[in-house]
Amino acid sequence: MALGAPGAYKSPWRPSILDGYILRMLTAPAGAVLGVTLVAFLLDQTLHLIDQLASNGARLGYLFGLVTNLIPYELGLALPASFFVSMFIVIARLDEESEIDAILSGGISFERIVAPLVFAGMVLGVVSLLLVGYLQPYSRFGYRALLNAATDAGWTARLDPQVFINAGPDFTISADTADATGRKLKGVFIRRKTQAGETVVTATDGVLSLRRDQKTTDLRLDGGMILADAGPNSARLLRFGDFAYHENIPVGGALRPRGGDEQELTLPELLSESQNPEALIPKRVLQAELYARLARSLAIPLLPLLALPLALAAKRGRRAPGMIVGAVVLVTFHHAITLAKGFAAQGLMDPIVAMGGLFGTLAFVALWLFMSSRRRPGETPISGFFMRIETLLERRTKAAPSAMKATGIISLSTYLTRIMAVRTTAAALALIGLLQLIDLLERTSGILARGGVLDIGRYMLLRMPFLFQEVAPFAVLGGAIFTFSQLSRSSELVVMRISGLSLYQIFQRTLPVALAVAAIDMVVTDQVTPRAEQALNTWWNSTAPGAATKTGTPHWFRIDGNVVMVHSAVSDGEVLRGVTIYQRDDHQALVRRVSASSATWQQGAWRLHDAAITDLGAERATTMTVGETGWRTTLRPSDTARVFAAAYEITSGTAYRSLFGHGPVDRSPSQFKTRLYRTVAEGLAPIIMLLLALPTALGHARSNRTGPIVFGLGCGLLYLVSDGLLTAMGSTGILPPLAAAWGAPVAFAAGAISILLYSEG
Repeated sequence: MALGAPGAYKSPWRPSILDGYILRMLTAPAGAVLGVTLVAFLLDQTLHLIDQLASNGARLGYLFGLVTNLIPYELGLALPASFFVSMFIVIARLDEESEIDAILSGGISFERIVAPLVFAGMVLGVVSLLLVGYLQPYSRFGYRALLNAATDAGWTARLDPQVFINAGPDFTISADTADATGRKLKGVFIRRKTQAGETVVTATDGVLSLRRDQKTTDLRLDGGMILADAGPNSARLLRFGDFAYHENIPVGGALRPRGGDEQELTLPELLSESQNPEALIPKRVLQAELYARLARSLAIPLLPLLALPLALAAKRGRRAPGMIVGAVVLVTFHHAITLAKGFAAQGLMDPIVAMGGLFGTLAFVALWLFMSSRRRPGETPISGFFMRIETLLERRTKAAPSAMKATGIISLSTYLTRIMAVRTTAAALALIGLLQLIDLLERTSGILARGGVLDIGRYMLLRMPFLFQEVAPFAVLGGAIFTFSQLSRSSELVVMRISGLSLYQIFQRTLPVALAVAAIDMVVTDQVTPRAEQALNTWWNSTAPGAATKTGTPHWFRIDGNVVMVHSAVSDGEVLRGVTIYQRDDHQALVRRVSASSATWQQGAWRLHDAAITDLGAERATTMTVGETGWRTTLRPSDTARVFAAAYEITSGTAYRSLFGHGPVDRSPSQFKTRLYRTVAEGLAPIIMLLLALPTALGHARSNRTGPIVFGLGCGLLYLVSDGLLTAMGSTGILPPLAAAWGAPVAFAAGAISILLYSEG
């Protein structure tokens, strides 16, 4: 063998050209997969945090810090799965190009092929140790401290229009409209719970301010009234022209210092505390946490020993079974560690034996599969299982002859569309599977606490629309890059370009796939995801341990110009309990209060039961009770079910009804407007991703150009981040909803078209 050839080594441990080649191939897919998963989960968390901060009247300046503190946790979850998937991508490419066969025929051993992957796993294992051992404990405490400061430290004395702020345990305030500062208000509504009942204040105008002590708000009201309960069936009424209202902001609960929870302790602190006889946390709990973290991090270098034989165990192009088996192994190991940690913390198992046994089992399985495939790569003890699956797939394929066999020819447009569709579908399935895997790593314990193993399937099914919505644009980008890269390596693109086919014509021939994904994505995002997320939240909240004994927080919303408070509702929204309706006139002044023990949906209308009606006259209020009465409103059972599900996603129809007063309003109008504008704007994402992938078609077989691929992946991630951030800014009113919804699509579409024209020139 010539000196300097890929297989020539001066030392068996010295890096070679082959090592660098494999590691370079691993870098791009690993970065892309990790980036997509992080962006998907962080954007989801960002939207929920915005909703939570807005409902508590907290400053949105806390948002960046909260999201930043989530990164180490999400990164720790995504790292092993992303590494495993990226290895599958690299091995698939090496196998498709017959490079694995060439390397083995050159005398390089199977162990030497996996060596750079194991080295990468060792590096990532160290990174994981740093994450779980040092960064995550501090980020958990930082997140808790910021959330405490944002939601518990008190109200900031500013209002978003139509949002109900619980500024204290017995104090609720809202306004129909507010200026940009949140201080100049119109249509003010205040409700304070008292021992006698409640005190309600409404006013046409109001001005909010915060005193220097940062604990007292001043609210000057003009043209309003005060309704105060004085006892059973008795209320006092006071009308005013000018009134000053003061409210002391309750001080939030004291922040528990870091260290009271074992998850907020670093590895050295866990070790030190486990040896401290006076530690507040039991020794078995500390040891269980310590060994669980070590087991998860030390398992990462073992993943290449699983990935290589599983990726080669099936025929070319049929690697899905191997990836599924790998995913099952990862999920099983993760939750076995979680289960063993729980048993060890309860004293039912020895922590070292439990965690060491699971790690040893994973190591044995990985080494067993790897060693069994050394003699004949791809031949493992489970190869027979894969062969049976492939046989079934081949029989199904032969049962439906393709159009190409019937006609004997196929057009270039059909050829490109077919390849693009297959690659896009494969990318979508892989990304959805990866996100589902990472999501289950975090949620399985909670699912099992709410039901059984079958409920895992329910959770996966209800999360599927949201995950598809998240990956659809990037699936088109990945499918296009894979398509153009394959055509480039096989020199087919060179032939197309020589024959006069321009990038614009290539774009035209692959556009149908992007349009199909865009159409499906628009339907799923607008109609399927909101309903699935609502059903998931309803099930998740109703089956939580101790949910039956929790009193819950009343939900407030506006409907038909009136203010409504409901204490609880059944899952389908057809039965409401503890209903209070504050009816107002055209000047937002309270004219009637109706309190009912319950409300039921009967024959297309609402009936109130055991109601107390308080009418406000010019000088006094009178109260009477009725056993049952009707409630004329545009509120639907589906509306109340959505409000109590507290799902962030809403349909465009819901946004339209709420924006124009025909549906319940419990959010700022900017959120509803942004949602309406996003209905069409988000459908452009797959088309923009296709444009960003077109520079990949400029490469050729011998150039080995990775620049266009990196450019496309980087721009795709940048688009997802920019689009998510602008949407969040539009929902919070920082940007105009129209600019927030269309800003990223228009800017990136213009940039991508400019690059396309420049490349053609």
